[in-house]
Amino acid sequence: MPRVSKAQAAQNRQRTVQAAAELFRERGVDHVSVQDIMAAVGLTHGGFYRQFDSKEALVPEAARHAYDTMAARLADLDASAEDHAAAQREFIRTYLSPTHRDHPGKGCPTAGLIHDITRSDNADTRDLLTDGVAKLGQWLNQPGRDGVVTVCTLLGALLVSRAAAGTPLSGQVLERVSAELASPR
Repeated sequence: MPRVSKAQAAQNRQRTVQAAAELFRERGVDHVSVQDIMAAVGLTHGGFYRQFDSKEALVPEAARHAYDTMAARLADLDASAEDHAAAQREFIRTYLSPTHRDHPGKGCPTAGLIHDITRSDNADTRDLLTDGVAKLGQWLNQPGRDGVVTVCTLLGALLVSRAAAGTPLSGQVLERVSAELASPR
């Protein structure tokens, strides 16, 4: 089998990290195998071990990718909104949407990984979570409303809505918490 170029290997690694970030948020780290990750990118199981020592070694890299993606989204919202308050409202609206509820693989890394990180002793991944929550909290700070409280409210509402999916409560949680957080203080 021909060897891949360094550029192709780097691209394969990036695709693998991205796929793992999505699968881990969607299913949880314990419910995703190396074979699942590699099938998602169309590569062989053996190719994984040329890039990573283990699935556990991939987790912090995948989490970092997910948090970097979220940070880029926040920057895009700020760039496209009329002001920071409008960007915050748009973020809250999309965060507490049925689309985000129903597609955790594309969503918030904290909501998707919190259970795995809570059970893990991986300090790097825990540091990524705490840094991600702190940065999002800073971004969501408003006069009269602490950003970390807003982050925790968003996370709680999203997780309850996901747990209650298919019931009227699921949509009610999204709508009511979104309306509350979008209202000026």
